Amino acid sequence: MTSCTRTSETIISCATGLALLLASTVLVSCSDSGPSAEEHIELARQHYAAFDFMAARDGFERALEQEPDNAEAAYGYARVLQEMNQYEEAVQAFERAMELAPDDPRIHEGYLNTLVWGGSLRGRRDWLDRTIEVGRVTIRDFPDRVEPYESVEDAVGDLNQSERWLEILDSMAIDIASVSPTDESPVFRIHHIQAQLVTARSSGDEEAAAIEAELLRELESTRVVASDTSADPRHLYFMAVGYDLIGDSESQRRWLTRLDETPEGRRMGAHMFHFDMHYMDFFETRDAPMEERLEVTERWKQRFFPSWESGDVGSYAVALSEERSVLVREAGRQRSEDGQASAELLDRITDASRDLVLLDTWGGARRYSQLVRTLIDHDYRLEEALAYVGEAIGMLEQGRPGLLYPGVQARGMESRTRYWNAIFEHHRGQALIGLERDAEAEQSLLRAIATPAVPRSDHLATLGKLLARQGRDEEAYETLVSALAHNTEDERLGSDADSIREAVVAVAFRLSGNEASLDSDLEAARVKVADAARKHLVNDRLNREAPDFSLTDTEGAVWRLSELQGKVVVLNYWATWCGPCRSEFPHYRDLVNSYAVAQDVMFLAITTDVDHSETRQFLSENDYTFTVLYDEGSATDFGVTGIPAHFILGPEGRIQYATSGFPGAERYNREMRLRIEALRPNGDAQMISPRPPSSI
Repeated sequence: MTSCTRTSETIISCATGLALLLASTVLVSCSDSGPSAEEHIELARQHYAAFDFMAARDGFERALEQEPDNAEAAYGYARVLQEMNQYEEAVQAFERAMELAPDDPRIHEGYLNTLVWGGSLRGRRDWLDRTIEVGRVTIRDFPDRVEPYESVEDAVGDLNQSERWLEILDSMAIDIASVSPTDESPVFRIHHIQAQLVTARSSGDEEAAAIEAELLRELESTRVVASDTSADPRHLYFMAVGYDLIGDSESQRRWLTRLDETPEGRRMGAHMFHFDMHYMDFFETRDAPMEERLEVTERWKQRFFPSWESGDVGSYAVALSEERSVLVREAGRQRSEDGQASAELLDRITDASRDLVLLDTWGGARRYSQLVRTLIDHDYRLEEALAYVGEAIGMLEQGRPGLLYPGVQARGMESRTRYWNAIFEHHRGQALIGLERDAEAEQSLLRAIATPAVPRSDHLATLGKLLARQGRDEEAYETLVSALAHNTEDERLGSDADSIREAVVAVAFRLSGNEASLDSDLEAARVKVADAARKHLVNDRLNREAPDFSLTDTEGAVWRLSELQGKVVVLNYWATWCGPCRSEFPHYRDLVNSYAVAQDVMFLAITTDVDHSETRQFLSENDYTFTVLYDEGSATDFGVTGIPAHFILGPEGRIQYATSGFPGAERYNREMRLRIEALRPNGDAQMISPRPPSSI
């Protein structure tokens, strides 16, 4: 479905859509043979600016069919593939584009960005290695381009190989000095200092203080040339990054503002400006009135307004998402105080949500759900909500890129597709109920319940309330009791749990005149649901090969995963900066302690921190004494795309369970123990204190 209900604050408007249609018509009529390659390229750029990435991809592809050696078409095709997270195809497309235009830095930057993100999300260590090695050559050829440094530093972070990166930069600095001591780029220089500082801090080397002192001296000397109104953006960039490295955010902001005054500087400082200026400004206004927060998001959006030239779609999407969250909160306030939100406000939320469906190629399905929920929750434009649901389900069936998180493994993709199909069938049922089309609603809700392996409690509750409204009390009673029973496992009902119980009580009174049997019926249902949940939890196994690793712990002992076969091994990937990891760790410690003398169970917490000094400090401050290993790329091998991440290996050494996130103490402890015990060959095996393999 296409919508022309755009406001002036959104990118895609009716005028834009009409302009693209007219442009396409004009191009087709230009000649009997149709548009030329250059015309296809121009129209593809316009589609990109309108966030229609599929149409843009097709346009560049048509241009390449006409002119296979057209470098601009090859670059455009690769870039749009990257935008849609089709990394395998994008890597090949960028390599072809580099053959056609080896001196175009945009192509090299796109290639590196594709390698590092694809490597991280696809678990391709070889791509991360290639990022570092190709990045070295790219930096040598384009030392003043910031993007290659950022891609390589991301790859180094994923592989936890800061020493390797420092060695490369050290050798490059020697080569530069041997040619001409005056040719070293300020951009290269500050990233070289950063690598030195990260490595020194991570190892706890006292040299870190000396590096910081030298950096301060260089900042003072660079200030002289950077203070000139016509200063080279490279020097301004040096100042902004330098002050960030020493933690002087006030000075960093001052130099970032200067850097942002020229087109070249805006490109160089975009990453910092997004995170260290606008994002922080928005965070600091979290308790401010709506108008003040919207002023921040509007400045943010304007700074990162995407075009083919800038291509900063991601930053704009973040700003728009934060704007939407402010508007949604305001709509909730209006409904709470006035009974309903204004149509103008709901239209703004809908417009922002619709644009995010197109922009967020990491979670288009989630954005569709947000869009539909807004309309349903406010009983607004329900026919349009139905159309969006149909659109989302159709795209899921087609496997359209951009709907599901690209870090999900192939097996998980099927599960996530079923999950979102169930969500959208539930949304459809809710919208149909609002339109009083009960028979259709019931069918949608039945599909929502039947689609996943375990039905959601909120989906059951919606169906139960519909049945009760229709006077089908026996069916309603059974369904609502089931909803409450399932809620014990998934807690989807939240604050609605009490109202659902009230609905069950009302139905019980209509059926028998009392609620005498409700508690016993509910307890029986809970036992049945809990038993089914346990069986599903332990029987849903991956049986996937586990990549081997050899990692060093905080005491210097070396652990090789393959040496632990015969044991149940629990791996926990975490980082000190991760809030859920911090919340989980006291319960992880209790879990480890409960198996402290188990011969057949081993726990290894693997930190993804780049700075190992932060790891050591965190463990010391919290008196955590369990085994912690420093990662060196195994997170990539295991396909970790979010932390905390847990992998439970059976005695045969294969991954049987994988989870991510911290679901709360009670559920975490229950589910981890169930899975561990399901894999133990002998639950009451003799228990001794585990030791590092090197000491056994």
